[in-house]
Amino acid sequence: MRDIGGDSWDDYGFRFLENVASPAVELLAVGRQSRNSRAYDWENKERSPALLFQYTLNGSGRLQSGGQLYALKKGEAFFLQLPGDSRYYFEEESGSAPWEFIYLMMGGSGVLPYYLYARERSGEVFSLPEFHPAIAALWEIYYKAKEGRLQNAFAAGSEAFRFLCLLCASGTPISGSVPFLIERAQAYMKERYMQPITLEETAEYLGVSQSHLSREFFRYTGRQPIQYLTRLRLEAAAELLSATDKTLEEVGRCCGFSDGNYFGKVFKRHMQLSPGCFRKQARLQGYRHVKI
Repeated sequence: MRDIGGDSWDDYGFRFLENVASPAVELLAVGRQSRNSRAYDWENKERSPALLFQYTLNGSGRLQSGGQLYALKKGEAFFLQLPGDSRYYFEEESGSAPWEFIYLMMGGSGVLPYYLYARERSGEVFSLPEFHPAIAALWEIYYKAKEGRLQNAFAAGSEAFRFLCLLCASGTPISGSVPFLIERAQAYMKERYMQPITLEETAEYLGVSQSHLSREFFRYTGRQPIQYLTRLRLEAAAELLSATDKTLEEVGRCCGFSDGNYFGKVFKRHMQLSPGCFRKQARLQGYRHVKI
């Protein structure tokens, strides 16, 4: 760990001689830093192409992005595409020193879709508990780099890809018992997914605001209520397509979609197949149940 003027850092960059052309996922750098002065200031407009994930361990820093200013506190992360119209820095006047964080920098043709997926679900700045699987994986990458155990592009790339999958798969779920509100919301949607219910109706039934329901549901499950409802409907639709001869219009209406056209659009967007093509493949391959 290098220490100069109150700032300290322990960073590891990777450039492997042996690698495939245009790899899907590359580990470019990983590191842990502690910043205590205004000298730490990254303006990102002219930086080299990369995707940067950074997680605050202690203290606080600042992020400017999308016309917004964020105060980054312990347990909060950001995921940025570089170069870009963003800036992150330590502010001596109002920041809590030292700003300690761990980061991961990735490249490759396959990283962007995971970045976009994570950002769509979580927003510009999001909270993650210390025990989150993705944070645990990030620490593992850091220590493997520190101990010299990432000796080729394939091992390093697989670690970065594992981190991406854990970040996208887990969202921000909290371990332990699920609050009664979330249990009631899930039960309500399971009982009524075949009807054209909405998030507004669900929140009204539960006696809370839409924003509160969305925030708490995401906090404990890692997905938005509408994503949960859509998943219920698509799983039911997949089974009906496989096991019955109902028309696409009938299947859609049985699963809570307003009409067959809308059902077809939603199904294809999530399944990458039209309902008709899915039915043919499901019957050809002989499966009836699909987890979505």
